[in-house]
Amino acid sequence: MSNEKVIKEIQLVLEQFNEAYIKQDASKIDEFMKKFYTISDESLIIGTAYKEWMHGPKGAKEIFLSDWKDTGIWSYDYKDAKISVKDAVAWISMTGKLIMELPSEAIYQGMQAQINNMLEDQDKNPDDKMWDIISSATFYLNHAKKGDKYIFPFRFTAVLISENNNWLFHQMHFSFPYVLTSPPVRVFE
Repeated sequence: MSNEKVIKEIQLVLEQFNEAYIKQDASKIDEFMKKFYTISDESLIIGTAYKEWMHGPKGAKEIFLSDWKDTGIWSYDYKDAKISVKDAVAWISMTGKLIMELPSEAIYQGMQAQINNMLEDQDKNPDDKMWDIISSATFYLNHAKKGDKYIFPFRFTAVLISENNNWLFHQMHFSFPYVLTSPPVRVFE
């Protein structure tokens, strides 16, 4: 099979993955997993949180459901995805957007809880705690009065493998272009 044909197959998988992710239908999570994710226990998803490393299908299912229960919509710029293929392995790089409605009071409560957690963190020294707190407070002060709609760009890389003539995700990595606790990159429409 030509690389061009394989790339078209993968583009279709990415389009369908995007559509399913936007729908956020938790009642179809098992169908979603079967269609898009490998059953290998060696699979891995690295989320946006510092220690959000989810192993195997159980971890993947957990992170997908968490994203779908979130207050926002994750959408992928699959039409502009960079795709490389060698044999039964494909590497994907693309961007996307997380769109959320966050009232300033909710941001304040979230930042307050985050600051309390930072203060209780036994692994950080007092100076690092203060820098993290300043960063969180700055985020709140900069964004809380600019409206309730947040559009956060993100980066997404993945490895897909071909199993039984189906392209399935084996590894995923989500990242925000940010420093410390909150993405400072925000798009305004």
